[in-house]
Amino acid sequence: EQAVSNPAQRMGVTPEPGLIAAITADVNEQPGALPLLQYALTELFERRDGRFMTQSAYKEIGGVAGALSRRAEETYANLDTAEQEDARQLFLRLVTLGEGVEDTRRRVRSMELYTLRIDDPESQRTFRSVDEIIHRYGHYRILTFDRDPNTRETTVEVAHEALLREWSRLRHWLDESRDD
Repeated sequence: EQAVSNPAQRMGVTPEPGLIAAITADVNEQPGALPLLQYALTELFERRDGRFMTQSAYKEIGGVAGALSRRAEETYANLDTAEQEDARQLFLRLVTLGEGVEDTRRRVRSMELYTLRIDDPESQRTFRSVDEIIHRYGHYRILTFDRDPNTRETTVEVAHEALLREWSRLRHWLDESRDD
C-alpha cells in the first residue's frame, strides 16, 4: 500500500477510494510484482484526472498485469506491416524458449538485432527502422537498455518477464516458433 500511496503523495496525486486496495489485491503473490506495479503506476499517472488517479483509468490500462501487454499491443498496432514483421523478429530474439520450463527473457547485443536486415537484401527497410522500433518500445519501457560488462556494447532486453506471459501476440509468436 505504501508503494502506491507514498509516491502518489510526493507527486501531489490522490488515489480514488478503493484504488489502492484494488492494486494491492492485483499484485499480491504476483511474481516480479514491484517492477509491474511501477509500470502500472506510471501508466496510471499518465491517465490521471487532474490530481486524481481513478479506478476507471486503472481498468482502462488493464490493471497491473494488463498494462504492459496493452501498451505493447498498442505500439505494435501503430507499426506498418514491414515494421510489424521486424517487431516479431525482434521479440523472438529477445526470448529464450524453455523446454519443460517457462520461457525467459534474453539480453541481446543491439548489433545482433540489426542483422534482421541481412535475410532480406531487397528490402527497402534499413537498420534505422529496426533501431526506431527498438526505441519506440524502449520509450514505453517495454524494452530496457544496458551495456555488456565485458565488451561495453549496448544490450536490449524485455523489461519484464510478465510480458512473456501476458502479451497474447507474443505468446502466439513464441508458440509458432517453438518447433524452429
